[in-house]
Amino acid sequence: MNKQYLWAKIAIVAVLSAASSAAWAGDCNFKGGHYESATHTLYLESYTDTLAEVVLDQSAVNCLNQNNPSGMKVVILRDTPLKANSTLVLPFAATVDDDCIALYDVYDFNNRSGTWEAVGYNTMGGASMNQPYIMAVFTDKAKCQDRREIHFLVNTDNFAVTPQDQQLEKWMGNNTGNPGFTLWGTYKYKKWESGASGINKVYGYAAKDMGGVSGGQFVKIGGGAYLPPLRAYLEYRGDGLAKKSSDKKDDFELPETINVRLVDGDSTLSIGKLNTVTGEIQMDSRRFDLNGRVINGKPANHGVYVGKQKVVR
Repeated sequence: MNKQYLWAKIAIVAVLSAASSAAWAGDCNFKGGHYESATHTLYLESYTDTLAEVVLDQSAVNCLNQNNPSGMKVVILRDTPLKANSTLVLPFAATVDDDCIALYDVYDFNNRSGTWEAVGYNTMGGASMNQPYIMAVFTDKAKCQDRREIHFLVNTDNFAVTPQDQQLEKWMGNNTGNPGFTLWGTYKYKKWESGASGINKVYGYAAKDMGGVSGGQFVKIGGGAYLPPLRAYLEYRGDGLAKKSSDKKDDFELPETINVRLVDGDSTLSIGKLNTVTGEIQMDSRRFDLNGRVINGKPANHGVYVGKQKVVR
């Protein structure tokens, strides 16, 4: 074959290949989100809508992976302001790019002196794929009040398809064994109807005072409670808390409130309670060290401290 012809053919193939890639790379649209190539930003919707769902199927993943995922900006859109702490789960690994929030991995869950307590440790900005977290919102900063966006950066080279039956669970283990509580994430709007099976074992992470319940705790939900996509809830799945007076497996004597401690470095960030009736959380306005002692004035140690905060599911 003529060398000149061969090189010309290779050049044509290369041009066509480049043109094909250029045509493929660009804006991506999928259920629950879209990607804008002009700003290299991926938007995900965490809306309160019965049909709301974030679906990273093969078509969406193929499109996103053509746009150099690593370093891609991510904006989580909510239809309610970030007035208090909340929960979060993402379908890919990411890094917090927002000084209005911090993520906490709740991996210690204990019954201390008859009181259930969840302890979350600061992830230092990292979020793993399909991992439910508690998200602290620094509403003491003026710029962080009433925001409806949360910002991240993608830290993976390739997106992966999120199976529709993906179990987004995080067992709340401790050094004495599994206590039976699980933190569940969801990519689809979820609602609990009155009388639904197992509803007496579900807890929401609350944010404001309502119905006689103080925010700052995990709280038992009631019929009509709902959860938008990209959020999480707590559920008891064990059988070790059954009432002694009953031999019924589903007759549980679960706590009405669950304490919450968010720990940042060498200091306790905040202490609150999750009310197990309404799912609301109220954070204490005082500051504490890791020994539970009240800190007067501004903490001397480095780290992030937050005053009074409220939390919503």
